[in-house]
Amino acid sequence: MMTWPDNKRIAVMMAFDLDAETMWTTRGDGNHDHITNLSRGAYGPKQGVPRILDMLDVYGVKATFFIPGVIAEHYPLVVKEISRRGHEIGFHGYLHEESTATSYEEEDATMTRCETIIKDLTGQSMAGHRGPGGVIHDYSLRLFLEHGYLYSSNWRDSDGPFIHTIDGRPVPLVELPKDSIFDDTAYDFYTDSAPERYELKSPREMLEIWKDEFDSLAAEGRMINFVLHPQFIGRASRVNMLSELIGYMLSHGAWIDTNRAVAEYVLEHRDLLMPER
Repeated sequence: MMTWPDNKRIAVMMAFDLDAETMWTTRGDGNHDHITNLSRGAYGPKQGVPRILDMLDVYGVKATFFIPGVIAEHYPLVVKEISRRGHEIGFHGYLHEESTATSYEEEDATMTRCETIIKDLTGQSMAGHRGPGGVIHDYSLRLFLEHGYLYSSNWRDSDGPFIHTIDGRPVPLVELPKDSIFDDTAYDFYTDSAPERYELKSPREMLEIWKDEFDSLAAEGRMINFVLHPQFIGRASRVNMLSELIGYMLSHGAWIDTNRAVAEYVLEHRDLLMPER
């Protein structure tokens, strides 16, 4: 549990994984790079992101966009616009790499490469990491610190933030956990080509699930870190649902901000962090 600023009941991070075409090029069994699947990925930056940005502006809410480096290179104007509107950009691989065999040296080089891309495009220095496909290595925490990151959004074993430890000693690195229950692809990712998924829930069903989760976690003073993909959540009806959800959360005691802002607050007020680990 955590005491949040201005007596807010819960911290909420609207976080978008702008995987675009890499959703398909790093997965599947041979037909993943078919032009129709690639065009599905392109829907995110082309249609989803502009709709999402306009919706966030209505509420004055700032979000975090985790963007693979190759997508930033392919859609530089989209990335610049995300940053221009005051949103954070976090690390999400270069090609959305999901290999568990990646060496320390390879991951270090990938992080440096992506940081340079984002810095050159936006002037932002990345402060946090969300592993593509949830892949984390035994050296990851040390590497995050070496790159000056403030937070990780990878672990799934807590309803609230916590401070990481290395060799049993706390380090200045906040975990802002995520979970599939807050991942839109658990509800709106439908495809009959690899990787096959057949779940498709209506925006009303998604809203009901997320409102119930919000109410329950707010009662405990916890947090929510969303995992949203513009190629899916960026559909008009689903952005409308997300708008309704944000309005509901704001009116029921939510502090909604970027992953970076929440991590900075936790680090500054770590004495208010209730021990639970």
